[in-house]
Amino acid sequence: MPQLFQYVFIPADSSLSVEIKNGDMSGGLTNDILVQSAKDYFFAQSGGAAKALAWQQATSDQRHAVAKEWRKHNNDESNKMTDDQIVSYIQSTQVSPSCEIMALTVPTKGNMYRAISMYASDDHSSSMTKTKNYRASQLLMDCGHRLPETQSCQEAGVYGDIFVGRCYDNELDESEGWKRLDFTLQDLEITSDWIQIARQVNGGGGLGGSKIASLSGLMKQQVDVNNAQPSNNDNMSLGYKWEQTDEEVELCFCLAGSVTAKEVKIKFQRSHLTVKVGNITLVEGETGGGIIIDECTYTLQDDRNNQRELCIIMLKGEEGRVWARAVKQTNTL
Repeated sequence: MPQLFQYVFIPADSSLSVEIKNGDMSGGLTNDILVQSAKDYFFAQSGGAAKALAWQQATSDQRHAVAKEWRKHNNDESNKMTDDQIVSYIQSTQVSPSCEIMALTVPTKGNMYRAISMYASDDHSSSMTKTKNYRASQLLMDCGHRLPETQSCQEAGVYGDIFVGRCYDNELDESEGWKRLDFTLQDLEITSDWIQIARQVNGGGGLGGSKIASLSGLMKQQVDVNNAQPSNNDNMSLGYKWEQTDEEVELCFCLAGSVTAKEVKIKFQRSHLTVKVGNITLVEGETGGGIIIDECTYTLQDDRNNQRELCIIMLKGEEGRVWARAVKQTNTL
């Protein structure tokens, strides 16, 4: 049986429900079914099939007239092209399935290399006939982006129907550098972990009000930020640093060199963590997700600075889920 992934379809008409759709993962990046489905949808919506048929049925005189008009508005190189070459070029650029891809988040270490994108009609920002998609526009802002300006006189925002999907994209991962992941109705909620992460430094999103970008533009923005600032995971103002993989979360505390194992008291609960050294509480609060208690552990060892490092490893209850934080409420030394 084929392995499927989920993505969502957000109609511009707010009276219509958001739909969950399923796609086959076997196409990979080269033959991504989400991109192809979006292209086919917008092609049909724009009457592309009828336009393509009209081109195919055009007479030689009609083709010559189109080519002649096209040469008037293009460079001298067009004079070297035959009528059929010009018509074929116009067909390939104007009468073929396509869509615009807008990056909500780009893959970074901070979001575990999860990219989330919107797929819209090529003319969503210029067509006067399209309806503003308020739900898609809100999602854009939730991720820290400014609404895109339109080429018409309409107010800023996303127009027309929209598809949204998620993928894993890590070129350093030799085993599976790119694959589709589920994006569900629950992911549209502003309280979703991925949205909270997107608005953080190194979270892959718009960083609190940036203009919606192409994938390459947003990637450059994230590289610039990463070079200037540490990620939230390494922010020792929390009293610890933390990292996560698909399977586990690790917290590390820097302690005095005199601390012994007997002084360390750790209590793992299904969605709660308490860490104490002696009578001092280092962390106590709700974890970023559920954990498997029996698989959690910790180590206490010396570091290079004559101090001791306490490392706590929690196995995620839901493998692959990205945590927005390790612990929601903390008390630190």
